[in-house]
Amino acid sequence: MTKKQDFLYVVLAIAVVLVMALVLKPAATGELPGLWEPESTVTPIWTPSMPPATTVPTPTPVPTWDGKPQTIGFIDPAVYQIPSEEIHLNLTAPPAGTAPGTTRWVTYATINGQWSGTTGIVRVPFPMWRLDYSDTTTTNDEIPFFNCQVVDAQDPNRLIKIVTLRLPEFIAMKGKPDLKKEQWVHTFYEGNHDYYFVINTRCIDSYHLKIQVPETYVGT
Repeated sequence: MTKKQDFLYVVLAIAVVLVMALVLKPAATGELPGLWEPESTVTPIWTPSMPPATTVPTPTPVPTWDGKPQTIGFIDPAVYQIPSEEIHLNLTAPPAGTAPGTTRWVTYATINGQWSGTTGIVRVPFPMWRLDYSDTTTTNDEIPFFNCQVVDAQDPNRLIKIVTLRLPEFIAMKGKPDLKKEQWVHTFYEGNHDYYFVINTRCIDSYHLKIQVPETYVGT
């Protein structure tokens, strides 16, 4: 009986030590394992920041045209990576019609010459314009040749228009200046763009090309 009591005393003593170690001591320090968890730290939700406002640049005003024609000069065709030799294209432009209605045209720029060449870039800041090539003359009625290519300066692979005059065209208009002024023109319904002109000639006495715009564009 005594041994059994001694055994119980030992068990109780161990239990008391465990209670003191696991419960009483942590309770005194405020830490009770298994009874509660310390408060977790709350992570704030990410709030996206607004990007800084972009400043819209002030557009550069386009100067108005005073109605005086400008002269377009010639340059080295290598600037546009164009071969300097003559380019003979087997293309004949159909007669160009006149502008619709009673549009009055004024000269915006001119190209004057006799030989083949490539012009500098000219900007046409209007939505409609026309090329008047009626003042093209030849002193040789056997093998005259005039070719003018209107090229998009921003995309040299884009030919806007090709005008070609050969012997039949010169014979048909010989002695008919009024008919030439009416038919040897082409109207472009595009603008606000940069262009240059590649011109090839043979037996041409002179040419005076005119880039013309409606009179209503003067001062705009």
